[in-house]
Amino acid sequence: MQSIKTIEGRVKAILEKDEEARNDDMALYLKVCNSCVQEVGEMTFSEVMEQHINLGLPSFESVSRTRRKLQAEHYELMSSERIQKLRASREKLYRKYAKE
Repeated sequence: MQSIKTIEGRVKAILEKDEEARNDDMALYLKVCNSCVQEVGEMTFSEVMEQHINLGLPSFESVSRTRRKLQAEHYELMSSERIQKLRASREKLYRKYAKE
């Protein structure tokens, strides 16, 4: 497992260069995984999921939380306005669900 600072460095570097990664957590996660292990893109999904610890891949949640932190701190790394609105509406729905 990588340290949080290492994950933050990888996520920030990707967000700085890649607009798609700013808008899509799955695209960001794939790019982070590829930056950790070059061959991960050639593996099947099940191989990656079964071997994620042995491969040293960060958790999806760590990458997603790091993206949120960085985007809150750095305006230039924000997702598109459309995606920001979509995420905000999904957050409201989740908060409502969580209270039930």
